[in-house]
Amino acid sequence: MSDTPQVTNPSAFSTGSLGMQVVLTVITFGLYPVYWTYKTAKMLDEGTDQSLSPILAIIPFANIIVLWQISEAAEPMTEKDPMPVFLLFLFFGVISWYWVQSGINSFASQ
Repeated sequence: MSDTPQVTNPSAFSTGSLGMQVVLTVITFGLYPVYWTYKTAKMLDEGTDQSLSPILAIIPFANIIVLWQISEAAEPMTEKDPMPVFLLFLFFGVISWYWVQSGINSFASQ
């Protein structure tokens, strides 16, 4: 395995509406991001050469591990270093969420 994650299955990625994700976050009183984290980790696990643990997304405190895995695995799509993406997930998740989802959207629409 190389240092930089590689996309191995482009068909595993699907687009998601950022606006609808915000609406769902409000409607579910903030629970939608847990589902988004699980769904995104599963998508990246299937579509890249990285081994992610999507189930950790629903376990409090263990979800930090999956946020790091998402930050690393999304590097080919976001074209951003994983460390700032991860740190923003921890302290201001909206920016990381936007970067990762926008990267997946642009990759899936190709």
